[in-house]
Amino acid sequence: MTLEQKIGQLLMVGWQSTQTKDIIELIKKYHYGNIILFSRNIKSAEHLKKLTADIQEAALKYNGVPAIISVDQEGGSIRRVYNGVTSVPGHMAIGAASFSRPKVASEIGKIIGRELKNLGVNCVLAPVADVNTNPMNPIIGIRSFSDDPHLVGQLAGQMSKAIQEEGVLSCYKHFIGHGDVHIDSHLDLPCIDASLKDLRTLELLPYTGSYLPDAIMTAHILYRKLDDRFPASISKKIIFDLLRKEIGFKGLVISDCLEMDALTRAYSLGGAVIFAVQASCDILTISHSFGRQLIVRNSLLEAAKSDPGFLKHVDEAVARILKYKEKYCMEATAEIDFEKNRELAEAASLASITIASGTPFPIDDETVIVGVTNYVSSIAEDKNVEDLDIAKILGKEFKIPYLSIDNKNFNVNEVQEFVKGKKVVLALSDSHLTLVQKVLYTNLIQTKAKVMLISLRTPYDVLGQGLPECHICIYEYTRLSVKSLLAVLKGEKAEGKLPVKLGRSQSQSELKNYLIDRIIRYIEGNYAKLLTLESVADEFLISSGYLCRLFKQKIGINFVNYLNMVRVAKAKHLLLTTNLRIYEVGNLCGFADLNYFTKVFKKATGMTPSYFRNNSEYYD
Repeated sequence: MTLEQKIGQLLMVGWQSTQTKDIIELIKKYHYGNIILFSRNIKSAEHLKKLTADIQEAALKYNGVPAIISVDQEGGSIRRVYNGVTSVPGHMAIGAASFSRPKVASEIGKIIGRELKNLGVNCVLAPVADVNTNPMNPIIGIRSFSDDPHLVGQLAGQMSKAIQEEGVLSCYKHFIGHGDVHIDSHLDLPCIDASLKDLRTLELLPYTGSYLPDAIMTAHILYRKLDDRFPASISKKIIFDLLRKEIGFKGLVISDCLEMDALTRAYSLGGAVIFAVQASCDILTISHSFGRQLIVRNSLLEAAKSDPGFLKHVDEAVARILKYKEKYCMEATAEIDFEKNRELAEAASLASITIASGTPFPIDDETVIVGVTNYVSSIAEDKNVEDLDIAKILGKEFKIPYLSIDNKNFNVNEVQEFVKGKKVVLALSDSHLTLVQKVLYTNLIQTKAKVMLISLRTPYDVLGQGLPECHICIYEYTRLSVKSLLAVLKGEKAEGKLPVKLGRSQSQSELKNYLIDRIIRYIEGNYAKLLTLESVADEFLISSGYLCRLFKQKIGINFVNYLNMVRVAKAKHLLLTTNLRIYEVGNLCGFADLNYFTKVFKKATGMTPSYFRNNSEYYD
């Protein structure tokens, strides 16, 4: 291989169209060795099959070896391929079904692997091996099998093994673990302060069992007690010392997308990829931007040309990549029984439906339905999320009045007037993370309304609340899960079991802290934006005066001082860990004006940003 071809093997790139010629041009010109697909690239099953065949033809022609063609196909709400494949339950639904169907993860893994292989996809970026220990997690939630690390390890291993037995590379994600974060790493860099000892008893357990797949994806998370400078995705202490040496993983290490704000806010892209390869990361994912793909490629090329030690790291990565290409980059030969796969998926979905508490009441003329319409819950989900209206579906099915509401924008008083004096089937979606849904549920419980709560996504809607007459969990807002729900409401037995703990009811004091906790997390996730007291108050549908009083009561300082405190802390981190200019650091931390940044920083630390940087022994 030429050096350009070697560097291309280290890259996994995406592109923005359905045009095959666009990606083939990139393979021809820049020798990119691996491709990641999104729904934006796929017209139909037939188109995908032709697309993957054309990519492989180009890869062999211009690189001499086939390409790894990957896709995020976790099941449930997280998928990129909709046509020519069976709709299967997602991870938390599998966790709930596994108590009555012990082989369900293997069954779903086999379906995913065989059907994608038939379409020319040879790598599935799944399963998710994160342990969802934090109910307030904004990005994992139903993507996790459970909050029990042993169950996560068991089900992830079963699914992954089944995928790979179908000739498709499976990839655990996100090492070390994304289950206890408060910030979406698509938006900013999450930090975790757990010790290695604590991580070994929880997040690391799925990676230390008897089975590991041939690929693992790293997380853009800063584990301060393991490496207080670099996030896991570019940390030698975490990838090489922990994953490869201590755990003994010999397979492919794949980075999460390097365009995510968690990384690009804090590190230069060209520098970050050098650290990643030196840490023994094999494949660098740049999913979206042509310009950033070139930055990464050129940075790697320059380093390989000028540094023999770095070239050695490149050669080691290429050797591992070629080993697994030989294993997985083969054409599909197995026949597919789509009818059998559909039956298995529907059986698994039905087995996941869980009656978490109480008993369903009859849906009759004295019942009304209120439910949120479907929406994209996180950046990880696809824009092609199924367009569903649970209230309309149930209302028409049972021929009773229904009211469809937006997940974040509706009038609670109007809903209460609609349900007055009636039994209520209330379908909510992560209401513990959405204030207006939480207020509606609280009000109905406090007025002693007879409520059957349907949790459309995570089961956490009852956190800190009184229990309804009946609580049913379906774990994902999809046609498949709604069909299973209807079956249960009409008398089918619900066999699912909660795969996560809902905990005790919170005290009044804890409930009062809920709102400020959500606001603080919002500030920490959006500090770089133009935030004002008024804009944050609007976000949470409260008055600015109330927000001002809340900060003084609960935090002890006013809103502006708290916001500046968060921004200065982020600025200190960037000043110590990057070569960004002072004004760039200020801009990234929400200070549009350099003089104001300097003034605020000096007031908080007693020194200017430049003095802080130049007199810190940590910075080099």
